[in-house]
Parts: sequence; structure tokens; C-alpha cells
Amino acid sequence: MNYKKFATGPLETNTCVIPHDNGTCLIVDPSMGCDEVIGYLRENSLRPIAILLTHGHYDHIMGIPEILAEYGDTQVFIHESDKDKLLSPTRNGSIIIGANFTHTENIVLLEDGMTTIGEFEFRVLHVPGHTQGGCSFVFGDVCFCGDTIFAGNVGRCDLPGGSFEQLKTSIREKILTLPPQTTLCPGHGGRTTVDREARTNPYLV
Repeated sequence: MNYKKFATGPLETNTCVIPHDNGTCLIVDPSMGCDEVIGYLRENSLRPIAILLTHGHYDHIMGIPEILAEYGDTQVFIHESDKDKLLSPTRNGSIIIGANFTHTENIVLLEDGMTTIGEFEFRVLHVPGHTQGGCSFVFGDVCFCGDTIFAGNVGRCDLPGGSFEQLKTSIREKILTLPPQTTLCPGHGGRTTVDREARTNPYLV
């Protein structure tokens, strides 16, 4: 599967662009500082039709206004259980960096299961634990898993709405049941695979 990864924002969030042959694309988790992302869209004549949010923490959402400033009809997809984070700087955590970020436009709610947006068909996995509305997105042999699981680690669960037991259940039932060769593209850091994490992740073995 073809996609382009960028490190954006103060916590080097993995913002990913998923292109289609028809010139449309999806954007996963845009953090602030999306100049390089927008430059890539322009250079490749790509038009985003949707932003997919793995969850509602500030470091995964604060680039939304930058995308909408260029492409104003782009829809913003998030799970219902994390929608409140878009509406509150306290809940999304932006208050800790003095940003007081909120977003209210073009919001569409995600549901667990197969989803079609434009010409894109993919699977939404609802994976609560890091947040209650955490989601992963499976496109063929690639899973964009946000802060649910990392290479050799898992997402923190000490923030409001987090639960380590719930996170482990989500990972074991939704992530580790994907084909072993599936590439996991987390919200931060390098890529890994389902097989590697099933065998070696110290929080899961």
C-alpha cells in the first residue's frame, strides 16, 4: 500500500497521507506544522477528502485548521467517544501547551467496521484504552494504529479515559488478530509488524 509519512508538531506525530489514483487522498492525524504535508499535496495534485483521527489528543488534531484553510470541504472523522476532545482544550490536552485548541467544523463520527469514503474502502477498529474513542484504520496490509501500540511499547493509560486492561484487550482482540505480516504505523516513532509485537512486545507477552 502506498502512503507518505510526515513527522509533525511538538511530539513528532506521524501524520500520514494516503493517496488514490484519482487524485484524492486521506490524511491521518495532522498535528500542527503541516507545511510539508500541504506542500506534498500541492506538488502531487492531491485533494484531501477526509481527515481520519485515531483519537482526540492535541498532538493528533491541531493541524486540522491548516488543512481546512487550504481544502475547506475536507471532512473530519473521529469516534463518537472522542468527539468531546475536539470541543475542549482541557479534554484534548492543548491547555497544557497554552493553545486552548478546539474544532467544531465538518465533523463526522466513525463506527467500528468497514467504511467507505469516496473511493477509499478500509476497516475501522475501535480500540479503546489509550482513550475511549481510540481507533485504528486498516488499509490492506497496513494498519494506522495511533497511540494504541508502538514498536516495543503501548500507549499510555494514565490520562483521563485511559485503561491499561482495556488497552491490552483491544490490542489482543483487534490488532494482534490481523495477519502477522501487517505493518503497524503508530502515532509516533517507527513502524513495526503484528508478528513482531505479538512475539516481543514486553507489555503483551
